[in-house]
Amino acid sequence: MKFLLVLAFVATSATAQQLSAQALPCGFSCTRRAVITSFIDGQPGTASCSENTNAGRCEGCCKGRALQDRLATTSATGFISNDGRTCVCCFNKSNCGATAFGNGK
Repeated sequence: MKFLLVLAFVATSATAQQLSAQALPCGFSCTRRAVITSFIDGQPGTASCSENTNAGRCEGCCKGRALQDRLATTSATGFISNDGRTCVCCFNKSNCGATAFGNGK
């Protein structure tokens, strides 16, 4: 029984690592292609911030993407672009290279 639990844990961990999105770049950046990759209702899946979007969904999705990269939601914002269809997510990842001993330098 313990073997099956360990096997299930390893399989879940491997799947979660495969699902992890590419890390956001350091500094301030914006993208129209923000995607949250996670388990949704117990199944691996993705949610695109620009798919079927509106202002509220865009903002929430961008904040969710920030959380996925271990940023505070105050480090992200989202807005509908000039085309009226796509969501632009902007992130401020200022903790790059930080360590418990200072700024990583």
